[in-house]
Amino acid sequence: MKFKGTFRAPRIDLDKFKDQLQTELLEVLTLAAFHWLDATAAQIPQWSGASAATFLHLARRISYALNISQSGLAPNRVGLGLSHGQGDFILNRDKGQFSFFYQTTLPHLIWNEYNNANTNPDPTLFSFLHDPGPYHFQQKGRAAFKKVAGDARLPNPFNTVTKIKVG
Repeated sequence: MKFKGTFRAPRIDLDKFKDQLQTELLEVLTLAAFHWLDATAAQIPQWSGASAATFLHLARRISYALNISQSGLAPNRVGLGLSHGQGDFILNRDKGQFSFFYQTTLPHLIWNEYNNANTNPDPTLFSFLHDPGPYHFQQKGRAAFKKVAGDARLPNPFNTVTKIKVG
């Protein structure tokens, strides 16, 4: 008995899929960093600009417009914030690892993240705060990141279909 038929077999173009995947992951990472900054840096009260400036490295990486201003007669301490902050992307395309980071060593921002400095003063505090902490910006940022990451979708690896004739 002889059978004839045509089968359609999915074929993955691995190189094309990797390129699409990297493009998509970089776009999602940028979007996640944008929403993370909206939930964190944009919510930090400003007096001298130091706290907000700790976020500038990551903001510049994704062209996020982070407005920094000084209140009244406050000194401009943007430079201080920049020197106490770090942020960037970590991209390992070979391993498919895409992430971003932010960190600060600015003492009063760290204190205000967890404390109300008006009731539990930072030892270096020299004035009453109009907008005391705790800020909990890390929790807010985590929630914003998880929302974007949860909505992310990978590209379809099945780009082409190959016909296989039998018989």
